Amino acid sequence: MRMIIVFMLFLSTAGADWSSGDTNRQLAFTALQMVDWAQTREIARNPDFYETNPILGKYPSKTEVDVYFAATTLGHYLVSRALPSDYRKAWQYVWIGVQAGYVTHNYQMGVRIRF
Repeated sequence: MRMIIVFMLFLSTAGADWSSGDTNRQLAFTALQMVDWAQTREIARNPDFYETNPILGKYPSKTEVDVYFAATTLGHYLVSRALPSDYRKAWQYVWIGVQAGYVTHNYQMGVRIRF
């Protein structure tokens, strides 16, 4: 997971159309994504919880969780890089909100955060 963050930071410094605001929003999304990732790994370890993401299914394995979050974190970054700046900002803010909602929901359900 650290490698994903380092990779994105490295790439975020390249390109004229990418601003420091874009980097900050992408980092905010990624931080929330990492928390959701940790929570979902906890769900996969604990039979008292079940996952509500239809892609992962109710009881995903830790490997399925890791593959899903690695792919979606990288995919979000690649889409962010590909979008024109006006659309990029909206895309990033929407997904920051979505991730904040997931993290909050999991926390309220009692899901701990650990890797």
